[in-house]
Amino acid sequence: MNLRPLDQSDDELLSSLEQQDDVWEFVGTLPLPDEEHPHHLFAIIEGQASVGVAGLVRSKALDGSDFELLCALRSEAQGRGFAKQACQLVMAWAFDTARLERVIACIGDGNDGARAIATKLGMTEFGNGPPGTTVYIKDRGKRKRVSKQG
Repeated sequence: MNLRPLDQSDDELLSSLEQQDDVWEFVGTLPLPDEEHPHHLFAIIEGQASVGVAGLVRSKALDGSDFELLCALRSEAQGRGFAKQACQLVMAWAFDTARLERVIACIGDGNDGARAIATKLGMTEFGNGPPGTTVYIKDRGKRKRVSKQG
């Protein structure tokens, strides 16, 4: 699995994701970037197929200056570890390439899968976000250290 920048060829992927009930319920309409609020979205690629979208979008939560982690997978790609893997790659990109100080995730109260992934990524619960959500945060300085002992 790998990521590539989202482009115009991914319109069908975006459209199909927006029609999935689980994406609609937890992500809503996938936000479109503009010059004032750029996004950093990637297509999740498995083999030759685009199986989802992951990346960072400008968040309205907290003070509105953060980027929020977002991940949405086609139904047939769910439950195979792609979301966690894609989110790990996006977080690495956020801190290593984009040099962000922190990344947040606004997770819907019923979205236990996203909550589990956020915890595995080392994100910590911060508090209430927009109605029905909890904000999780990961700061650049609190990145998981890889143990040399195996």
